[in-house]
Amino acid sequence: MSAAANEGPARQRPSGGPFRRVLVAWDGSADSVTALRTAAAIVGDGPGHVVALSVLPALPPREAEKDVPAELPAQVRRVEEPFEAARASIAKTSSARISLHTAESRHVASSVCDYAAEHGFDLLVIGRHGNGGLIHPKLGHIAESAARSCPFPVLLVNAS
Repeated sequence: MSAAANEGPARQRPSGGPFRRVLVAWDGSADSVTALRTAAAIVGDGPGHVVALSVLPALPPREAEKDVPAELPAQVRRVEEPFEAARASIAKTSSARISLHTAESRHVASSVCDYAAEHGFDLLVIGRHGNGGLIHPKLGHIAESAARSCPFPVLLVNAS
């Protein structure tokens, strides 16, 4: 096969790089805002999509709806409000398509990796959330677990 045969339209990558579908682990923190900005920059202005995924703690089973106030909508609002503010700020300089999805689970890192794999994402961007100095920075347990277990590229970022 000639080199020219490999350069046809079917072999060309979309403009903007190899990462067109980027998942961001979202908790509303400064690190997750940085992760969202980074993902939008990676996707660029092309046909890509950035999805921020917020994994909320699963609520215990309810005996009766009237006995337990609805907690999930309040949890969703706590992640939606900073997301909307970050998305509005990013929209001033980027036309990347950005949306927020939520899921319920007790295991955040595995839920994020599973979601990314199930939905065909190319890259996971996650805030590192750890403490530590400049020489020996530490990863948060979710960032470390996701970086070790996800079967696709993971980019760790921090706000500072």
